[in-house]
Amino acid sequence: MIGRGPALGLVLGASLVACTESSVPPAGGAGGQFASMRAPCTAQAARFATPVEIRDEIQTGGGPILTLMAGGTRYTCRREPDGSVTVFSEYAN
Repeated sequence: MIGRGPALGLVLGASLVACTESSVPPAGGAGGQFASMRAPCTAQAARFATPVEIRDEIQTGGGPILTLMAGGTRYTCRREPDGSVTVFSEYAN
């Protein structure tokens, strides 16, 4: 029984490591996701009004979003499944 101790510990340790892996991005989102959205989101929001200011970066269950302020109006920019971005008014829903 004593001989199984280290082997059992190794199996339990490996199981614990496997449990800590996650396919969900960390709560602030990956910086690369947001960085690749900044220019197209800003350009699209500038069609509505200028100047455009990025206010926040939020990682949601549906993916990354940027909150923007353009000409005094709040907008949200989300990444679409095809990689493009969509800017919409905060009051669109």
